[in-house]
Amino acid sequence: MTTLESTLTGGDFDPETAPQLRTAVPGPRSEELWARDAAHHASNSSPAAQWLRLVLRDGRGAVVRDVDGNLFLDFSSGAVVANLGHAPAPVAQALGEEAAKLMHYFDFATPARGAFFEALAPTLPPSLRTFQMYSTGAEAVEAALRLAKSFTKGYEVISFHQAWHGRTLGAMSLMGGFALKRGYGPFAPGVLHSANANCYRCPLGLTRDRCEVACAALVDRVYEQSSEQRLAAVIIEPVQGVGGVIAFPAEFLTRMRQLCDRTGALLIFDEILSGVGRTGPMWAFEASGVVPDVLIAGKGLASGYPISLIASRREVLDALPFGLPGAGASTFASGNLACAAGVATLGMLADGSILENGRRVGTLMLEELHRLAERHPLIGDVRGVGMLLALELVSDRQAKTAIAPATARRLLTALANRGVLVAGAGPILRIAPPLVISERQARAGLAILDDALGEVEAAPGSS
Repeated sequence: MTTLESTLTGGDFDPETAPQLRTAVPGPRSEELWARDAAHHASNSSPAAQWLRLVLRDGRGAVVRDVDGNLFLDFSSGAVVANLGHAPAPVAQALGEEAAKLMHYFDFATPARGAFFEALAPTLPPSLRTFQMYSTGAEAVEAALRLAKSFTKGYEVISFHQAWHGRTLGAMSLMGGFALKRGYGPFAPGVLHSANANCYRCPLGLTRDRCEVACAALVDRVYEQSSEQRLAAVIIEPVQGVGGVIAFPAEFLTRMRQLCDRTGALLIFDEILSGVGRTGPMWAFEASGVVPDVLIAGKGLASGYPISLIASRREVLDALPFGLPGAGASTFASGNLACAAGVATLGMLADGSILENGRRVGTLMLEELHRLAERHPLIGDVRGVGMLLALELVSDRQAKTAIAPATARRLLTALANRGVLVAGAGPILRIAPPLVISERQARAGLAILDDALGEVEAAPGSS
């Protein structure tokens, strides 16, 4: 059995039969259990979870099953975490075996941690082979900011419009333009925002064929005119995920490398979402040839078990005060369970077959999405790399008017009613299935998307 096949077997249902609906969505058992859960859960969970009211029971590969027995194609990989699909057998086995030995002992070294570091290091260039682990992406982002200030002795950070770095106040300070950060200010001082490279909605009103990446030159102007010349870091997602699946051109990332080299700042790549094969290669930065000083990783690195880390040079990580004993400690950072799941995840990726499947099926899906755009006026733009794809949905293509929230909800519901789950709750429909999705499953899901778009476009008030 190949690595890819092993992720699709087990359990008491065949993932290749999905989608398969036995009840309305949500079904009676989901309705019952949802009500019991909602009696205690805060009402601020994701819009998709609240709108659909599904109670999920288990999953295999690119398929999840609810408590009513309905099978759904997963076009979101959870929160872009299940890169290897749901319940990959080697990861589940590794977690069970490790849990039977030791559940947790702070940040002490364990055999699992040493094995994880030895498996991770060969996937990265030599300058990114010293690690500090954490448990969530936002926690690692916060640590990277402390690290940059420790190493450079500067205190300013440049980040970008539509960047997403997490929900802690420091991480939110880096994010330009997200409504979710409103009401929590004031935010951390010293953060300077610049325009991203959104070619569909160019912040400078240019087109890609004549822009000469002017948005990169704008970053230099922000530094020269808005900073105190105490730059500690430039932090950027090589592909902005939550912000709309916006891949920064290699020229843009090269300019950021040059700015950091010129100023002594650290170039930090946030690959929490885009890493671990999501965009095609193991790490998104590989496509550009630009190597950061610090890499932040997480999400798919342990196939669903909480994990995050920063990777850099030892001299950077040893800089004081960050390098002081205890300064990097965190209760669940580098726990042996996370490391065991990480070892198993990296082991499944080692032969390259899963990465290749993600690239191949992702290319097929991107081509089909472009064909859908020819038939559906709701689609304003199609973009993506690897298995990280997106549709930007508009009510008026010429004016690029974003669809109304009610339209986004109708589309999400129409997809679920046909057996496809997505996480989109706005004008950007992000499509990010597990890398193990089969071609048949991908085509089936896209046919459902075609049908759902038609339903929404035909409804009164679809804008």
